[in-house]
Amino acid sequence: SSLLFGAQAPTSVRASSRGSCQPFGASDRLGAALAMASVSDTSSGRSFSEEAAASDGEEVAHGAHSREKPAEHTARSPKVVQEKCIHKALPPTKLARVMLIALFATIGSTLFGLDIGYIGPIIESDSFKRDVSHIDGGGSIPPGTEGLIVSLFSIGAIVTAFPLISSYFIDGWGRKVSIMVGSFVFIVGSIIQATAWGSTQLLVGRFVAGMSMGLLSSVIVLYQSELAPPNLRGALSTLYQLGITFGILLAAFIDEFIVEREEGWRVVMGIICAPALMLIVGMIFLPRSPRWLVQKGRRADALKVLLSIRSEKTAVAEEEEIFQ
Repeated sequence: SSLLFGAQAPTSVRASSRGSCQPFGASDRLGAALAMASVSDTSSGRSFSEEAAASDGEEVAHGAHSREKPAEHTARSPKVVQEKCIHKALPPTKLARVMLIALFATIGSTLFGLDIGYIGPIIESDSFKRDVSHIDGGGSIPPGTEGLIVSLFSIGAIVTAFPLISSYFIDGWGRKVSIMVGSFVFIVGSIIQATAWGSTQLLVGRFVAGMSMGLLSSVIVLYQSELAPPNLRGALSTLYQLGITFGILLAAFIDEFIVEREEGWRVVMGIICAPALMLIVGMIFLPRSPRWLVQKGRRADALKVLLSIRSEKTAVAEEEEIFQ
């Protein structure tokens, strides 16, 4: 916690004589540069004149080969040191924090799976046919209406997944807020569907719920990858697909026990709002994307986030890399 709230952000890194990564301020850069330059000149422990004499002797003994041999003692640039710092292993507590953040964000893709999984059995339920399509006696919903009920969800998702629209939220409002907005829209769409007494209102609800999925599908993987360390970025991003398949499975269990009850389809649509509400509340306590913060000129806030999920040296180096 002291790293997150109280520490001043170091501005760069330097290489010691042993190659370790150490933060230092702007006032130390000149001295560090001189020290790095002196390493190559004095590391052998001989004076400058002795070095020159030894070099002449080697040229006599070995000819041109000695002149072509590169120097063994060269200072490493800060950029090389930064790259080395970035790939250091995370402390266990911060690794666990990163994984929990990615796992919690997966709730957004679980909502996608829930909607994919629950709508089929609901359309076939007798109470849904009676309440929405006003069909009694075991009749069936017209194929055109049934197709609209299913497809309008996908059409809504296409609209908000369109780059001009999704980028407005993701780049303008931020990844964190976009997830909250998408979850809220999902709740609104589910309420519209659950209170429907006709096909028109249900279709509107399906379109609105689909809009939430278009936004969530665009932002969740991005949020997970930007908070994950490079070596775990691919693995944690696959949690999105896992969330979809888990949501389909969960919807099947919910439909099995509830949908055939009297107005059970309304209960199902109310139940699936619970994960969306959980996601809205939980995201309040999760960090913003450090990359988005840097893009908005909030480098100090970005460093605070990185210090909470990376080691200190790695956080400094990664923030510098994002800024560049």
